Amino acid sequence: MKDARKKEIFELLIKAVVEYDEESIDELCRSAVENQIDPQEAIQNGLSRGMHKVGELYDRQEFGIPEVLLCADVFTRGAEVLKPFIQETASSEKLKCTVLIGTVEGDIHSIGKNMVKFMLGVGGFNVFDLGEDVPAQHFIDRIKQGNVDIVALSTMMTTTLASMKSIIDEIKILFPDMKFMVGGASLTNESAEKVGADGYAENATAAVKKAKQIAGALKAG
Repeated sequence: MKDARKKEIFELLIKAVVEYDEESIDELCRSAVENQIDPQEAIQNGLSRGMHKVGELYDRQEFGIPEVLLCADVFTRGAEVLKPFIQETASSEKLKCTVLIGTVEGDIHSIGKNMVKFMLGVGGFNVFDLGEDVPAQHFIDRIKQGNVDIVALSTMMTTTLASMKSIIDEIKILFPDMKFMVGGASLTNESAEKVGADGYAENATAAVKKAKQIAGALKAG
């Protein structure tokens, strides 16, 4: 298809997310598939970019939490429409790698964590979600059950960075070879290193790339 048409569809998807247009999102996602746009591309260059703009609007205080939640609902609805087509095209790329994900103790935010969970799933990872406000022991209990390769921790608040570091430290005592990814509005590459993470991702698309890098290193090792 022509690049101009593809770009137009991406822009419409972005607009639908930012304007929390739940009525149009299903049709737009189906249009992307009908126009032979790779469904992962539609999520990355359409829906995810829309949520990135929502984040910018929130940072500028032009959006509040209610608007962000509405936008996240539209993202999720669109992603669910595209998900079956991703599974069809990506089934052969399924990775034998499991990510244990959760928002750290003291933080109940879930939007970013849920986006990362979804993107990891369609990227070929097995994902086990512990939810929000998760203490170290819950992570440890799940790791003890086996089949966990990467622990992904999320937090939006600077006040819970200490909790994130504590969780990583406690897990490393029992599982010194465990790999950690972190993300969230309060984090940077520098703060990720300070809490002891092996990787940092600023958004859901970057999280998939980082997880694949870590998984590749684990496989090579």
